[in-house]
Amino acid sequence: MAERPFGSGVFKPGKGLTFETKDKRFSVTLGIVSQFLYTVNDVRPRVKNAQNTSQSFEVRRARLILQGNVFSEHVKYYSHFQFSPRDLGYSNGSATITQSPVFLAFATFDRFKNLTLQVGQQWIPYSHQRTAPITKLQFVDFSLASAEFGLERDIGIDLLSKNFLGLDRLRYHVGVFMGEGTNYAKLSDLGMIYVGRVEYLPLGDFDDYPEVDFNRRLQPKLAISAGYAYNKGDRRNKAINGAAFADGGTMDSHNATADVIFKMAGFSMLGDFWFRYGTRKGGGVEDMTTGDDVPIERARNGIGGTAQAGLLIPHAPVEIAGRYSGVRPIGDTSKVLELDEAGPGLSYYFAEHSVKLQLDYFHGWGANDVRTNRLRLQLTLTF
Repeated sequence: MAERPFGSGVFKPGKGLTFETKDKRFSVTLGIVSQFLYTVNDVRPRVKNAQNTSQSFEVRRARLILQGNVFSEHVKYYSHFQFSPRDLGYSNGSATITQSPVFLAFATFDRFKNLTLQVGQQWIPYSHQRTAPITKLQFVDFSLASAEFGLERDIGIDLLSKNFLGLDRLRYHVGVFMGEGTNYAKLSDLGMIYVGRVEYLPLGDFDDYPEVDFNRRLQPKLAISAGYAYNKGDRRNKAINGAAFADGGTMDSHNATADVIFKMAGFSMLGDFWFRYGTRKGGGVEDMTTGDDVPIERARNGIGGTAQAGLLIPHAPVEIAGRYSGVRPIGDTSKVLELDEAGPGLSYYFAEHSVKLQLDYFHGWGANDVRTNRLRLQLTLTF
């Protein structure tokens, strides 16, 4: 195979440094993401001899991204590595790594625009906020409902189209995933996740996944989407997320979500709804103290939703935003607690999402009359 010299590099803020051969058959882009997060948490009512008010300052994310194409413009690769302490699973000073440094790793074959194949470790294409780039959110992090009901990363196959039939109005995803999540390197059963998602853009295609309207277009843009996932034999309590069941068993669950995105003249709005209902099967784990089987853990059946909006100040790179999110249990036996959060956000965009400083405050309330207050300040650098 003949050598193919790369041309001079091109730097694009937010994407990285790109090198490409003259025939465009080979390219590589190197990107770096850093996020520095300061947090203050306060819990009420006060608990005696407990740390009711706490603070932390951490490297929230430290990422390295390699992406490009090989042999053809239609054969693409994407590798995303993580290195921050929280990313790798360090907690409370522990020196044990519990998470793989491989965050995402997949290949995309997009020769046919109506039928693109994506294979590897990727976000399950189920919802908007969980698949949106983490550095392009309107607030410091995901909403309460998204954290409870969103599906995580997994290894599998996704068939998709970003512009079905060339109409600039339709997108779809149909995927099958292993159902074990990331960091799973052993033989497993045949329980898998089957997922589908449809996105309809009645006013034409637009950049709906970044959560801020930097284009300030005067024409309204709208995206209406829905997703469904059936999770067979899941070993975690939040549908491929959360902790393993204490009884060692599994859960079969139906998951559904719908979301709407609107943007116009610097104003952006997101609303979403979530549903999960599963049935449990115990694993027969023995209680070492009593010798009896560990009781079957309750399923986390519930619904949730988010409403958030933001406005870019005219002629200034400043945005004010607000968000409400909540979750509710389904039935009397669900392990989901009734929780709510609401609060404002303020962001200064030095270079849109590439370099930004975000401040948000959330008040939480719900189960057992516990009230929380959380203040976060985060600096994002992407280059």
